[in-house]
Amino acid sequence: MLSAKDQIEVWKKVTSTSQLLDAVSNMNSTDVREISALRKTWSAEEVRVAIELVRARKSALGRLDHADSVVGDVEGVQQSSSSAVAKWKANRFKDCAQIIDLCCGIGGDLLHLSDKATGVDIDPLRCWMAKQNTGKEVSCEDVREFRGVANATILLDPSRRDATGKRLDLDNMQPNIAEVQTISANAVGGCVKLSPAIECEDVAGIGDCREVEFIEDRGRVTQGIVWFNSLATANTEVTATSLTSGQTISGSINPPRVSSEFGSWLFEANPALERAKLHGTLAHKFELWEPAFGLGLLCGNTHFKSSWFTSFEVLETTPLRLEKVAAALGNLNAGEVEVKTRGGVIDPNDWQNKLQQPANNSNERLTVFALRLAKKRIALITRRLKL
Repeated sequence: MLSAKDQIEVWKKVTSTSQLLDAVSNMNSTDVREISALRKTWSAEEVRVAIELVRARKSALGRLDHADSVVGDVEGVQQSSSSAVAKWKANRFKDCAQIIDLCCGIGGDLLHLSDKATGVDIDPLRCWMAKQNTGKEVSCEDVREFRGVANATILLDPSRRDATGKRLDLDNMQPNIAEVQTISANAVGGCVKLSPAIECEDVAGIGDCREVEFIEDRGRVTQGIVWFNSLATANTEVTATSLTSGQTISGSINPPRVSSEFGSWLFEANPALERAKLHGTLAHKFELWEPAFGLGLLCGNTHFKSSWFTSFEVLETTPLRLEKVAAALGNLNAGEVEVKTRGGVIDPNDWQNKLQQPANNSNERLTVFALRLAKKRIALITRRLKL
């Protein structure tokens, strides 16, 4: 096992050796013969690092603005905020005098913070990577022992996976939730990056006041952010942000009313809106209801336009049996069929394959929602409305 210093030296050499990186980019990295051929010119460790770097850059495509030049390993890139999310968060820090990125990793967030922002990480190699990617000052320290947060605004990103890749809960992440609370108590304000699965009550000890924000990027909720003290929005419990549509909504959790009936329309909320539990706020505004508590889907009798929702016109309701649904789709002259479900009622991919209809000139694409409401299993056959 190489020392941290020796690892950094290998990475320095590899990142500056374009011939090796070009060779790796053009080879099959699982081909033993091709790897052996490279080892005739470069060491086994240099070849290993080159393969890791090329893979990391490929995984960064579409996520990081500087994907083709990023310096990092695959895990570091995967743990890094996408450029879109990092820029969104950095905007809230724009007026802060002193900013420290704790557990900065390869520097995905640090890159987009102000020029005076600094980073801290416990891993010497990751500190070096962050310096290469950002050109900013990075200290190699354990954030639990770091004493520089007084009078600073911080961004803290605890490690939420162990060495095997297993997800860690709040009590076992590093630093853990109690340590995060201690660190945040010494800062002016800032944010803590956590799992999208967090609940508001889980983070009640972070700061004197806080706001939980759920961020959707390219159709997925990628981060749950706890803004606290100086960077928390006053009188705001939760915020949903869609980077796809460029909109944000804030407020307090207000569940939609529940009714077992179905209307003429079904509305699927943006995942950030649903995760923030703010879909109820808009449900009350547009006179919508939830057919079962916690289902997430909303029903209504009047269509409206909102980029927070995808709209589906309800064409037919049938018992959730494959032959019944197939017959209904045939009667509706369906072609391509999309299948969605909630709560794992069925295997949507399996049903989707089985429900495809023979093609003809008048076919249209329909969407089937497979749902369980109390003891009933039903299918809603719908037409997606194009905005």
